[in-house]
Amino acid sequence: MAVGTLIVDDSVAFRLLLSKRLERIGCTILAEAGNARQGLDLFHAVKPDLVTMDLMMPDEPSFTSKELFQTIRAESPKTPIIVISVQSKVANAATFLSEGAAAYLEKSFINFDEVRKKLESLFPELKRADTLQSRMRR
Repeated sequence: MAVGTLIVDDSVAFRLLLSKRLERIGCTILAEAGNARQGLDLFHAVKPDLVTMDLMMPDEPSFTSKELFQTIRAESPKTPIIVISVQSKVANAATFLSEGAAAYLEKSFINFDEVRKKLESLFPELKRADTLQSRMRR
């Protein structure tokens, strides 16, 4: 079973990279948003199993990435959110992790093997699917 994913990031190039990498892990990209307001609208529309979101986006002053994070946490506390940002972990990770983020990753240092392991811990069906694919390749 694929993990339905919403990507929220203002960088089209990074969304493309992230979607390709997540698809290889076993995610299905349901939608992509370029700002927090669009992210919330798409979250309501597609009801993803997983959300990845950037913190540094050109958002409306009335609705920021942090507010998107808090809104999703309040409306759907079981939906994992992976925060991916250019901001260092030192600056924000503790805050977002304590508020329920599944992970906080720095864009410059993303290790997709670690992302895969994190997603397999959140969605055990990904590990089973990966094991099955490995057996079929033999």
